[in-house]
Amino acid sequence: MKQRQRSGPLRVLHVGVGNRGVWPLEMCTPETGFVPTALCDVRESALKEARELTGLPETACYENFSDALARSGPNIDCIIICAPTIFHVPYASQAVEAGIPVLVEKGMGPDWRSARALTQITSDRGGKVCVAQNYRYNRLERTIRRALTDPTHPGHVGPVHLVSYAQQRVRPLPRTLTYPFACVWDMSCHHFDNLAFWFGPIASMMAQSWKASWSAYTHDNNTSAHIIFESKVRGHYIHTHDAARASLRIEIHGERGALVYDDDAGLTFNERPLEQFGTRPVQPIALEEAHGEMDLLRDFHAYVQSGTEPGVSVRHNLETMAACEMMVRSITERRECYRKELNS
Repeated sequence: MKQRQRSGPLRVLHVGVGNRGVWPLEMCTPETGFVPTALCDVRESALKEARELTGLPETACYENFSDALARSGPNIDCIIICAPTIFHVPYASQAVEAGIPVLVEKGMGPDWRSARALTQITSDRGGKVCVAQNYRYNRLERTIRRALTDPTHPGHVGPVHLVSYAQQRVRPLPRTLTYPFACVWDMSCHHFDNLAFWFGPIASMMAQSWKASWSAYTHDNNTSAHIIFESKVRGHYIHTHDAARASLRIEIHGERGALVYDDDAGLTFNERPLEQFGTRPVQPIALEEAHGEMDLLRDFHAYVQSGTEPGVSVRHNLETMAACEMMVRSITERRECYRKELNS
């Protein structure tokens, strides 16, 4: 499929312009290579606020995606979709059929079947679709990646044998997380993408889920898992929405030492003690420069214009979705689930 080329900023149709849809409106600038051109949202209030932010006229606004695609299609170069997750695959698929590159918010889809469907149609049509897995563009995640891959980095731990990743969230209101395993497909996808960014694909997972007795969620909204990566790294993972205090703690233990992050101390490193119950001085690790969603947009821009495929393309992000599916199957079938099962 022939992709559109443009010498100036890429003209964007923004779909879903409230809540999580605000950041693309703010960051699609000549600096990142984009300019808002049309807006689509089912809520009139969201469109009004987006018009005020972008300066676009009411004639550039639509309440129906198919209408927006048909009427604005000749005047846009790409689409950024920040609608609820259940709409990501149908909207992105329509865009691919129309030959328009797409950046869709995480997660790619609300289930494995739809994620595979979007990946397949993108491949079949020669389309360009990326998923906004923005965490991997943040300073912490970039620094950890550098420490793991660069032997000269002061936080380099050498060969890794264990990672522990725990995020407790204070999210008492379900909002859009009302479908089965929404907290996996919509939120754990961030964590699994980080883990894949650091250690590569996941080979198997044994998981559980639960919710607090007072939880407002209809479905289980807390999960834990034991993970085995293809690289043989082992991982322990926990993610909750019923927490009473928010926290993030990441521990990576290797032959050379340990790289640890927590909210109070930040990112630190210590060499591996060689004596029983020994300790070594803990040293802070400075976070490298990164620009979050702005860097994400720059990667998407390069993909659209020059074909340089980023790590957040749907092809790559399918491994993140595979991790979500392994978690769901393991929980529902009460057994260890293997990545190779998902290929059939």
